Amino acid sequence: MSVDVENDVVLLTCASGKQCSRLIPLLYDKWKHLRLAVNTVSSEERLKTEYPNATVMRVDMSRTDDARRILSGVTTVLYIGPSVHDHETEIGYTMIDAALHESQHGTLKHFVYSSVLHPQIRKLMNHDCKRYVEEYLIESGLNYTIIQPSHILDQFPVGKLLQSEDPVFPASFSPQVTFSFTALQDLAEAFATIINEREKHYLAEYTACSTGPISYADVIAILSKEIGKPISIVRKGYYETADQFQSMLFGKDGNAQRDTRDAIHRLLLYYEFYGIKGNPNVLEWLIGRKPTTVQDFLRQRISETQTS
Repeated sequence: MSVDVENDVVLLTCASGKQCSRLIPLLYDKWKHLRLAVNTVSSEERLKTEYPNATVMRVDMSRTDDARRILSGVTTVLYIGPSVHDHETEIGYTMIDAALHESQHGTLKHFVYSSVLHPQIRKLMNHDCKRYVEEYLIESGLNYTIIQPSHILDQFPVGKLLQSEDPVFPASFSPQVTFSFTALQDLAEAFATIINEREKHYLAEYTACSTGPISYADVIAILSKEIGKPISIVRKGYYETADQFQSMLFGKDGNAQRDTRDAIHRLLLYYEFYGIKGNPNVLEWLIGRKPTTVQDFLRQRISETQTS
């Protein structure tokens, strides 16, 4: 049962988000039928302009009818769910139920789930939500693949620090705590490998770290050396950081519900003491090359900033 790039339909959810930003270009010229699911009018309009040969659909994945509508006729789905959301688990269940219906009555062969590194960390409410979704998917009977990325390296504000005369990195938690990072290009190539090879990855769970453990302070030190000027680190207050995180998710005037507020607060406290750490070996095997190092990533971003 090989893939059929001329007839099979590939669905990407949260297609306007960061995880799909590097993936869509890898699939767009290969797969004739690429379906992109988004949540807002602005995302719908942007992706229709950028990818005119793809099918862009605006949906609410919490609704069973919408979930079934975007999955109708689909062969492979990459399900990326909402992040730090009150109903993340329930939305995951709805999508899995819809996928199971399509697998039994339609064309679906493969459900790929973008989870998170170490979903078993119960102190983190957003990780725990994904743990429940993983369990539901494993027990669904679907042919699934679970991939677990970590902190996204691309969110590091290289351009802003590079352009500042006196660069300051605002740390949201202890800059000495170590994390493993995932570069979006590496993650996109892993997604593409799984989608393009399909059966080889049935019933697999993959961690997706580009780097081993490294602290934000060490990343700043590497960047400082690359740009040839010192970068200072300033700790932000706990509640200031929580409010900024909430504004990022819901807008300046948006209000998080209690569960989401609590998830943000727990996340910041956990990062302050533990960090999130993993091993890059699995990702190296998936993409067939050494994953992106922090130094290589920073050099690339510096080059992009200077030429833009």
